[in-house]
Order: sequence, then structure tokens, then C-alpha cells
Amino acid sequence: MAGASGQSLRDLVEAFDQRWAADASTTTAEELFSVVGVLDADGALRRGLTDPSRQPEQRRGIAATVLEGRVYPVVRELVAYAARLRWSAERDLADALEHLGAVAAAAVAALRGGQEAVTEVVEDLLRFVAVVQEDPRIQSALTDARAGEEARRRLAERICPVRSEEARLLIDQAAAHPRGQAPDAVAQRFADALVHLMRRSIAKVTVSHPLDESRRQRLARALSRVYGRELTLDVVVDPQILGGLKVQVGDEVIDGSMTARLADLDRTVTAS
Repeated sequence: MAGASGQSLRDLVEAFDQRWAADASTTTAEELFSVVGVLDADGALRRGLTDPSRQPEQRRGIAATVLEGRVYPVVRELVAYAARLRWSAERDLADALEHLGAVAAAAVAALRGGQEAVTEVVEDLLRFVAVVQEDPRIQSALTDARAGEEARRRLAERICPVRSEEARLLIDQAAAHPRGQAPDAVAQRFADALVHLMRRSIAKVTVSHPLDESRRQRLARALSRVYGRELTLDVVVDPQILGGLKVQVGDEVIDGSMTARLADLDRTVTAS
């Protein structure tokens, strides 16, 4: 999000962290996602909560009235707070609440097991992304308009076992309610949001063979030293690189794969 919506999203996340995160539960995230569904389906309500001609307190009052008795009080307060803020487009409010659902899930994981638990959620999300992107049949099944929400949830559970309730919740949301986007793109966005919260970055590492946990941890520490900040690894196995590894952090790519080395050698030989 950019402009007013970007600032409003930052204000919303900061308010959540200061006022509500300590009491967050998976129900908080689940009900935020349910409100997103309501807003997506109800154009009149969406417009009423984002109409800039209405005073902030008017928008807050609409949200509070509509959600009275339908969600837990903390979720009602969160949505009412969000309605007071300025949103550049109608959809931005629902997008912000979806983002906040992921933030709430991260807060629950952090309360349970600190940053290590949040990192596990990120890793499970990235594993789901990798599994979906590697298999066109899974992509097709998850985007098949004839498949119901429960069928997509069951498929996501089958292809990607997870280690926590928070990861399951976020992957289920991405699979069953992608809101017109690819499920893997939604899961990637959730992972990016959690990594940003931890003030980390994602390093996409492509290797020719799977890494055991010891090598994975050593690589994460080494790359974190190189980049001067904590990195979360998104490891992709691609036998076509033959050996070595390829690392991408943001727009920066370090290609130390055997394939790249052979290509460099070929260019050198050709040039000579």
C-alpha cells in the first residue's frame, strides 16, 4: 500500500502491538479473516467504512454497530479503530485487516515460543509456497473454481504438514480464501509480513540437494554475517544447478552454482 493507506496500515499495526497483541489468540486472527470476507462480499459496508466524506467517528460507529455480537470484543475494537483511519481505496481496508490477521497469528506464536516460534511459522509458509510452485497440478487444484473451501483446506493440509496452529491457520486462509490471488502469493505475502515484523529479511537459497538442519543453521549464520542482519532462509532444491548454491536477498543475487560457473567458463572460452 502507498500514500494514506500505507500510513494507516502502519498506524494500525503499531496500535495493535501496543494495545492488543499481549492478549491475542488464534481466534483474533480467525475473526479478522472472517471480517475480511464480509467486507469483500458487502460493497455497501465497505464503502461506508472507507468513505472519506464521513467523519472518522462516524465510520468507527458503523463498524462497532455492524459487528456488535458477531465477533469478539477485541476484534470489534480493532475493526472500529481501522475504520477511523484514512484508506485510499475501498479494498485497502480489507487488505489491511487481512495483513493484521497475519500479524495477530505472529503475536500468538511469539507469546507461545518467542521469535523461534514465529520463525517456524515463516518456514512452514515458505514450504507451502515452494510445494505449490513446484507442482502445476497442485496449483490447478487450489485455483479450481469448482473446488470448495474445505476441499482446498484438506489439500493444503495434505501437501504441507506444519508445526503450529498459527501456520495452519495462515496456510488455510491462503488456500481457502485467496481473494482473487494465487494461494502461494498470499502465503508468500504472509511470510513477508512476519519477517518484516521480526526485522529480518528472507534469503532465497537454491541448492542442488536438500540441506540437513545443521548445514541450514550454519548457512543462515554465515549469510546473516555477510548481510549484517538476521536472515530467514527459504531453501529451494533444484537439481539443475548441479552443485554449489544461489542466494537471492531482495534484488541482490549471488550465483555460486555449478551451472553459473560452467556458463562463465563457456563465455570465457568463446571469447578467446
